[in-house]
Amino acid sequence: MNKSKFYFPKILFGLLILTCLLTGADQVAVVTKVSGNVNHSQSKKSASLKPGTVIENGDKIRTGSNGFVALIFIDDKSTLKIKSNTELEIIGIREKSSIAKKINMDRGTLRAKVTKQAKSDFVVETPTSVASVKGTDFWLISDPLKGDRLIGLEGIVAFTNIISGMTIDVTGGFMGNSLVDGSLDLDVTNPDIVPSDPEEDAPGSDSSELRIQFQGPDNTTKTLIIEYQ
Repeated sequence: MNKSKFYFPKILFGLLILTCLLTGADQVAVVTKVSGNVNHSQSKKSASLKPGTVIENGDKIRTGSNGFVALIFIDDKSTLKIKSNTELEIIGIREKSSIAKKINMDRGTLRAKVTKQAKSDFVVETPTSVASVKGTDFWLISDPLKGDRLIGLEGIVAFTNIISGMTIDVTGGFMGNSLVDGSLDLDVTNPDIVPSDPEEDAPGSDSSELRIQFQGPDNTTKTLIIEYQ
């Protein structure tokens, strides 16, 4: 079979094409980076995880002590970075041209950079808390035995303790602490406890290239090349 390549210098154009390609109702995101020990479960079976892998509704990701995964949602360029020792499930329900996103997080550390949501919230839920956003950038560190810490980088996150029902707004420069005893408080962020971002810290992190192979209507193998920041 012949191979054809399409090159789009900006991720916006690549995502517009990608959204047209991924017509399945369950397809919600694409993996952009994988490193270390990572386990990926899809439709009750294990599946390999690599750049270009399509994440579907209900997929589960578990990272080991040196694992890292980054992915981008196909509808609006929201990104999720999953650090080591993290377990979560990705839920994505299509609503016409948008995807309602919910991350069920059992434990670990993630960073969500959420594009402003026109209709549905982007929600992260742990055993202790719920973080609901319309558009922002934050870290969430979850320990099922102790509770959660949400570190705001930009925007506003509505942070709720499930046990007590208390809710606070966490903005950039502040962190919310939601504990298993039902308590919830807000502090100024201590820079020393902000997790490091492997992508921002890596040399040459200004630009990356993602290659995605797919089957064309004429049964030829085509490669979509996306350069992204």
